[in-house]
Amino acid sequence: MKVFISVDMEGCSGIVSRQQTMGTGDFYEEARQWMGWDTNAAIEGCLEAGATEVVVCEAHNGLDIPWEALHPRAKLVRFDIHTSGLLQYGLEGLDESFDVLFFVGHHTAYGDTKGIISHTLTRPFRDVQINGQIAGDIEIWTALAGHYGVPVGLVTGDDVLCHLAQAWLPQIETAIVKYALDTYSARCLSKGTTRQRIFEAARRATERIPGMQPFCFEPPVTIEIELVMPNTAGRVALIPGMERQGGTRVRYVSDSYWEAYRTLLAAAWLAMSTNDPIPW
Repeated sequence: MKVFISVDMEGCSGIVSRQQTMGTGDFYEEARQWMGWDTNAAIEGCLEAGATEVVVCEAHNGLDIPWEALHPRAKLVRFDIHTSGLLQYGLEGLDESFDVLFFVGHHTAYGDTKGIISHTLTRPFRDVQINGQIAGDIEIWTALAGHYGVPVGLVTGDDVLCHLAQAWLPQIETAIVKYALDTYSARCLSKGTTRQRIFEAARRATERIPGMQPFCFEPPVTIEIELVMPNTAGRVALIPGMERQGGTRVRYVSDSYWEAYRTLLAAAWLAMSTNDPIPW
């Protein structure tokens, strides 16, 4: 039984600030350790339930999880986000051979009222919708997993993300590790409590794999992106097939989710290359 775990940072235990999630932040090093704690709790839970292989992909900067602290039975996909050209990004290494996908430490889509450090793929993206549905990272990657026939079994993070995810995918197990107060504050549970919650949810999710179904958006797949700046929208609209809908909005339609996803990722990288010349 093969389990793939995608780990982000913003939704991990104790993390509420960009001073923790950015490499230059004063509290980054301790946050890396907390990220490892949550990851190991999920690994231990699925191993307890009979998983035979666990692959972890670090979906934040690619190098945040301390390699030496990871559970010895797990494999770790690492990459440098600033130089790599990986297509699957937060799911790098996932394929049809896996039985389930877990999201550990993830976050809500950009603009959520309370979700901790909410964003969608990249800061220049203000809003992403797929077939009319607001899509954050887990929606985008859940559908990519569905492209391979792999279901999602677990989501861990703040209470806002967990409630939204379970309403959308009732089959999943969730583990709430903190209760959001606003974008940069939360009521954080103790390390022991979050470890037990994640462990138990991962164990239950692994036991329930046979009854889980993958999800993917039905074609034609329409992606609409609202950018923060008009000049970014202009640059993203250079992608073949991408149509500009207004000052900051673009639209792309495809008969294939895989193609639509690739285009969305290309738009994200292109958007990150655009700088606003006005310093405010």
